[in-house]
Amino acid sequence: MHNPKKITLTFIATVGLLLLLPFYINAQVDSTQIDRIDSTRIQYFSISFDSLYLNKLHYTDTSLFKVSNFDPLDKPYQIFATLSNAGTANKMILFKPDTKIGFDMGNKANASYLKTNSDVRFYIPLQPYSEIRYTMGGNKEQQLGVSFAREFSPRLIIGMDYNLINSPGPYLNSKTNNSSVIFSGNYTTKNNRYGLAAYYFRNKLEQQENGGILDDSLFINNIETDRRIIDVALDNANNLIKFSGFGWEQYFNLSAPPKKITDSLSPPKKKIQTGRIKHSLYYQRNQFLYTDNNPKNVFYSPFDQLLDSTKTYDSTYVQVIRNSLIWNSLSYKIQDTPPPFFLYFGAEHAAFKFSQNSLVDSTLNAEKRQYDQVAVLGGMQLNLFRSTRIFADAKLIVGGHQNGDWKLNTRWNQFIGTESKNLGDVDFRINVSSLSPDWIHNTYYSNHFRWNNELDRSRTFELEASYQIKFIRLTAGQSTIDRYIYLNKNARPQQISGTLNVRSLSAKFIFKRGKFDLNAFLYYQNPDIDSIIHMPEFGANLKFAFSQALFDNAAVLQPGFNVRWFSAYYADTYMPALRSFYIQDEIKIGNYPYIDVYLALKVKRANIFLQYANLMGLSGEFNYFTTPHYPMRDSRFYFGVSWRFYK
Repeated sequence: MHNPKKITLTFIATVGLLLLLPFYINAQVDSTQIDRIDSTRIQYFSISFDSLYLNKLHYTDTSLFKVSNFDPLDKPYQIFATLSNAGTANKMILFKPDTKIGFDMGNKANASYLKTNSDVRFYIPLQPYSEIRYTMGGNKEQQLGVSFAREFSPRLIIGMDYNLINSPGPYLNSKTNNSSVIFSGNYTTKNNRYGLAAYYFRNKLEQQENGGILDDSLFINNIETDRRIIDVALDNANNLIKFSGFGWEQYFNLSAPPKKITDSLSPPKKKIQTGRIKHSLYYQRNQFLYTDNNPKNVFYSPFDQLLDSTKTYDSTYVQVIRNSLIWNSLSYKIQDTPPPFFLYFGAEHAAFKFSQNSLVDSTLNAEKRQYDQVAVLGGMQLNLFRSTRIFADAKLIVGGHQNGDWKLNTRWNQFIGTESKNLGDVDFRINVSSLSPDWIHNTYYSNHFRWNNELDRSRTFELEASYQIKFIRLTAGQSTIDRYIYLNKNARPQQISGTLNVRSLSAKFIFKRGKFDLNAFLYYQNPDIDSIIHMPEFGANLKFAFSQALFDNAAVLQPGFNVRWFSAYYADTYMPALRSFYIQDEIKIGNYPYIDVYLALKVKRANIFLQYANLMGLSGEFNYFTTPHYPMRDSRFYFGVSWRFYK
């Protein structure tokens, strides 16, 4: 078996050497060697026209360094606990309190695969653009992505993003088939006085649920090498998740467009701009369906008494429509730099329909509820002396369901030094909220779980301070949660009467110089009540690559590797019938380095890679879990290509 202390020390030493490498390279490479911006990069803005006019634009990332990060869970500053296949439920290992305000319709365990209005990209292409991404792996795993954007008529741009994950899985009853599509369009008048951005999205997640393997020793001791022969807890359970919706945002500038300058000797007088009015509409329909043709399975025996012993058919249906009307201080100018002052305020109304159904004695028993919600919101951004930025956003529910909930986010960013002598920047964030429990914590009705709780609001105080100098960002934070809610060992909601504190330290390294790329994230976290929340104390995610030009710069070859690691802890286990993770204190997992090595090649606009995942699986030690009873996948090859096309 692995020696935990030896693995930990070896890993820390390796990471330390790699993190010292940028300092050496920085002293050896000419500072004039910087990347030129590719003129074919595609810009887009998200969520609102405000992002466009505040110059908060994004670029589609087509770098060779990230071509092997094809999985939605391949994120540089996070590590996930997952099940035994791609596209299954997952949980972030790095703790982050949930402070989403309003009726939460989502499913946290599958949020990484669900595309909603916050994931919509409103493209700004300079020319028609298409991209195809395809990856295939062992056991017939396939992932496909298609993006498209084009200006069909002056100032009318249509875009599309499609993603598919299909994998039979290495274990019995673990197949996944996840698909999502987003259509977007944006239009502005010639004088930019009016703009409209609209979108439609649809997700369908089909996931077989096996409840994990029954005997971990068959895997740990590698007694059975054919993974599909190993018995699993559930052989006929399935989760079906459907998320779909549409919406639009339209704005109108209250002031008339500025007149064009025709005489440079007598320019027009500047007029005070009165801002713009923005209206948004958002509709969403969600359905969760859990089925099992064998509800008397011993897997469910520790939980509530069965309502129907012949079949489980648990359905949850949520429908919402939101309308908001907001004034902000923006006008016609798209900012090149942050504006000196930005202000917005407005109101929002939301209407919900919610039902939970369970098939009982061949009769559909349903519990239906309807809610209304009225909220006021506002925020500001202040930029002083080109070195100080202050942000604040607030939202308060003033009527209807969850009346009295509120949230306030503040941030102060301060640049230090001068343009000629940059000493970095410091960033302080304070987030405060008072929020009602999620719907699943208050009332739930199904064949295996039922409760009707009267839980109190949870109050959260988050404090974070960070300092960045060149390619390093150091961060310290603390989250204090009063009356924290969690799923206990019986997979039932429970609320503490006191306060939970979680302290954290982290370091980010983003370094690119010459032929070298390094992206690293190290963290430490510690709760003061470890009996109700479990998390690894230490963790790291590191990716390193070396690039070499070939054939007179006609191609680029890049070998690299990615390492993910976290210290041993009592990881949360998974309940398929709730689509949720809950605490346990019997099985400790972790302290295993997940190492992926890859070789990537860039030829013109095509990126191709070959990756070998979980290299340590060849060591003969089979203790790679991130969730109890769900072994991670064995060592395997991936082949993928990403190809962009332009007119």
